[in-house]
Amino acid sequence: MNITSRYSGLTFLVSFLCGCAPSEIKPVDIYPEDVCTHCRMAVSDKSFASEILTADDEALKFDDLGCMETYRNDHPDLKIIAVFVSDYETKTWLRHEKSVIVGTSIATPMGSGRIAVADSARALEIARKFPPDKPKGANAPKGKADCCWKDA
Repeated sequence: MNITSRYSGLTFLVSFLCGCAPSEIKPVDIYPEDVCTHCRMAVSDKSFASEILTADDEALKFDDLGCMETYRNDHPDLKIIAVFVSDYETKTWLRHEKSVIVGTSIATPMGSGRIAVADSARALEIARKFPPDKPKGANAPKGKADCCWKDA
């Protein structure tokens, strides 16, 4: 067997194995005609966008993290493959489980004030710059303020 046929066989084997490997799950692009699955408003600002990819090959898109969270709570049997959130500053997609969700006073499309960022340090900076509105009375938090959530 000559060296050319060995490399041809190896090239075929590597190509075959790479072709059979499961593909990486990627977010679906946001288009101007997309509407929020929950509130039906236009997904007009990617800074606040999120999406759920389901086992039924659906891409459920949301204009506000509050809409996505409410939808998930209202549909506990949803077969979720992946959840993506848009980084507030860079507008790049992040895996939800690797993001930090921040409660802020930033005006989001549906008023949740919740945004996503890639790391805790940035989350704290944003929370200090745009502190969430403080609930009063019975709804006031007890003890340490909870501005940031690391979803796992």
